[in-house]
Amino acid sequence: MGQSSFEVCSVSWIDAKSLPKVGFWFVAGAAISWPRRVIMGLAGTANPEPPVELANVNGFRARRQFRALMSCKVARLSSVSISEQIIDAGYTPPFDKAKLDTSLAGLAPIPDDPQFYPGESSRLSSMIIGKLHPCSTLNVVGAEKVLVSAFIKFRAGRHTDEIGIKEANSPVHVPWVWCEYAMVASGGRVRLLGQGSRFPSHAWYVAGKQVAKSLQAPVAVSEKDPAISAGQPASLPASPAGSDKSNGPANGHEHTLEKGEAINVDVTALLS
Repeated sequence: MGQSSFEVCSVSWIDAKSLPKVGFWFVAGAAISWPRRVIMGLAGTANPEPPVELANVNGFRARRQFRALMSCKVARLSSVSISEQIIDAGYTPPFDKAKLDTSLAGLAPIPDDPQFYPGESSRLSSMIIGKLHPCSTLNVVGAEKVLVSAFIKFRAGRHTDEIGIKEANSPVHVPWVWCEYAMVASGGRVRLLGQGSRFPSHAWYVAGKQVAKSLQAPVAVSEKDPAISAGQPASLPASPAGSDKSNGPANGHEHTLEKGEAINVDVTALLS
């Protein structure tokens, strides 16, 4: 491998293209449909798609238009080390009624608010050298050496959660979602493995280049759609992020979304 160090990054975001179109009749029916009200909140706070090149992670991070971000610099000399670690649970951006594309935007049951509200990261979120994270869902064959494994389990923060329950009348708290990646080496080749929950969308970068992305599963206007229904019942207090005691692969955690599409990319050429 040519480069002695390289940056690896993942970005998770809510993509408006996989959400129902929030038009006149959608808003008109929101008064009697909590799924519609929750989806209106998702649509009004959707993020722009991250760029295909991400040479300046800190500059991108400063704009706060993401739901989660993990980045580190990996050095591979006599042994592997990581530095400049970032594990960021992102933000819920200001609700933008202009994104609803309807003359009834003024009736949206979510108040105007110019603030970005930080998300929450589980205590399980971390980066590990030399082996897969305990919550990983990835598969590594015997000959492959794990260089670094990174995992973040995240959700919208308390303010956003309360808006969903009090203003949209959701019967559940926001669910846990997650993203991970692992750099593995074998026979002089280096691959990036990645996986994330089915919602939101995820993109992965190596040396500033987007090498793969997994777009979120379309969200249905249904009380049973996992993206809006998998959370803990609103009749109970939200479980504290700082005392998450979940075990095993993330897709089996309680009140956590199932995995989406996995990625497996040979990145050797980017490191030469």
